[in-house]
Amino acid sequence: MEDAILRQHIADYDRWKKALDHQFASFNTWLREHFPNSAGARQVVQQARALLAEDQFTLALVGEFSRGKTELINALLSDTYGKRLLPSKPGRTTMCPTEIFSDGGERASLRLLPIETLATNTSLESFRRIPQKWVTHEFDADDPDATREALAKVAASKSVTPEEAARYGFDRRHLDSKGKLVEIPAWRYALICLPHPLLAQGLRIIDTPGLNALGNEPELTLSTLPSAQAVAFLLAADAGVSGTDLNMWETHLVPLREHRDTTVMALLNKVDVLWDDPDEDAEMLLRRMRAQVAKLLALPQESVVGVSAKKALLARSQGDQELLQASRFPEFESLLVQRLMEHRQKMAENRSLHQALTLMADTRDLLKRRLNSGRAALGHLQRNSAANGDQLAELAQLQQTVREQHKVCHQELLTLKSSQRMLSRQRASLLAPISSQQLQSLIDDTSRALHQRWTPLGLAKAIDGFMEGVDHQLSNLEREVAQVNRLLDAIFERANLGEKEAREQHFSIHKFRIALRGLHRQAAQLRRSPQLLLARRNRLTERFIATLASEVGRLYSQLISTADGWLDQALEPLKQHVQYQKHLLNRHLIKLTELKQKTRNKRSDLRTLEEEVLRNESALAALEELLRQSSAAPQPLAPAPKPHNVTPLKKVPAVH
Repeated sequence: MEDAILRQHIADYDRWKKALDHQFASFNTWLREHFPNSAGARQVVQQARALLAEDQFTLALVGEFSRGKTELINALLSDTYGKRLLPSKPGRTTMCPTEIFSDGGERASLRLLPIETLATNTSLESFRRIPQKWVTHEFDADDPDATREALAKVAASKSVTPEEAARYGFDRRHLDSKGKLVEIPAWRYALICLPHPLLAQGLRIIDTPGLNALGNEPELTLSTLPSAQAVAFLLAADAGVSGTDLNMWETHLVPLREHRDTTVMALLNKVDVLWDDPDEDAEMLLRRMRAQVAKLLALPQESVVGVSAKKALLARSQGDQELLQASRFPEFESLLVQRLMEHRQKMAENRSLHQALTLMADTRDLLKRRLNSGRAALGHLQRNSAANGDQLAELAQLQQTVREQHKVCHQELLTLKSSQRMLSRQRASLLAPISSQQLQSLIDDTSRALHQRWTPLGLAKAIDGFMEGVDHQLSNLEREVAQVNRLLDAIFERANLGEKEAREQHFSIHKFRIALRGLHRQAAQLRRSPQLLLARRNRLTERFIATLASEVGRLYSQLISTADGWLDQALEPLKQHVQYQKHLLNRHLIKLTELKQKTRNKRSDLRTLEEEVLRNESALAALEELLRQSSAAPQPLAPAPKPHNVTPLKKVPAVH
């Protein structure tokens, strides 16, 4: 069926990642066998493998209650089983933000974080690392009744006083009343682990139910949604954009599009209600509705799609292709495929993957040159092996040439190690502007400012002051980065390499600066939400500031980790190149010495050198096969960057 397009692309992407990971694992084995002194190279490969293992494609669903988000998830996941996985009924089937994923195992589980944790400033990310704070239920995903009973718990609610709801940060205007009490979710967050093929291949779905859920959990807006590769905003096809929809769009999604460069699509769900109008053509109604929504939300019309998740689910359960096309669900999946293609291309261009592939290609080229030199030397000896004295002289000359090359490599390696120490000594000064002490000082200043003036204007000034301080720290960091890059230029210049090679290894904080500036603008817009504007000093405003500081801290941690990795590996390709060349020369020198000794005792014995050539041929054949695997494996939808050969510090002449 044509509706398998999303499943096929996710499966292809998963196969590509697994094939690349297998290739890197085989290269690690090759390095251990043929190049024992390759710890640095293996570390480069392991980082690339870790990136592949952690990668996921996240779809975030945003919309008010009763927009059909649960049925949409069921339709997405039903392609495999042809049935409804999540319980769906009229009303609120999901009360709290819910994350659906697979851990690769066969067991299904539900983990729930109690709503009472909102009384603290502890982030969701921190609670993920405290399993005892969660209520866990395991169930059999193949048992519909057990699944329905377990997942129905996500919709649980509790009745509290309006004052208690306000302390948790809820806006009473968006809560159901029960006399003098109001109804709030019983859980703060839900994690649903399902053994489903699409999920196991890397798809992760996040459902954010209603304006209250987003407004009450700043981490969702400032961290979770920006990290998603696709964000779908669900609307009712027969109503278009309501007042609460528009509030949610302007407060939480516009900042994502404008300041975090997130692509958002709008889904007009339940288009099947338009089919029953006898006075209007359903297709014309939908076209008009799409145009209105696109204009109101300032979206390209192709990013506004009408769907019927309910009919798509029914069509898949019955194998009805005509009904599936009428549901327009394949159009939504096509939009998801476009997002997946964009994400896949970014992965293919990732620096860690590129560096590992470059290392493989450079090792292959170096081994090929060494093999050609060995073949040339062997052929020369074979042609001139008549006189024992002549052969001894030839071997002595070869030994002398290899010794000189070995000495050059050894000196280059010492120079590189010295340069590496110089780079490593720059760490303290490089990272000083974004140290934990500097960030904590900014946080403390912000807290003092809020204590002195806890008003909407005071909150705005505190946010601006905090982020201006962050920007100042990044400016100081950029000056340090420029100095370290100049040191790198000098190292490459001493190594007789050009500016181009040096620039390719330069460290840059550009993407982090863009992310932090986007976070500032997003936070500035988010703090204008009614929940924060009407709030006095309560847990919500405290949590908002804590979340903002935590997100800056998270980006700082990523920046520090990236800088550490760069300091460790900026010279690693060159170092590994010289080390491997030295290793090959050393082995070649040993074989020549053995051959020379045998030649004194036996007139013509070239088997030692022949064995070395055969060994290198075998190693090269294995490495060539690894590189062929990457061309035979499922490829990215756009061409991946071709690894370029790393230029050695100095080209060592081949043995003739």
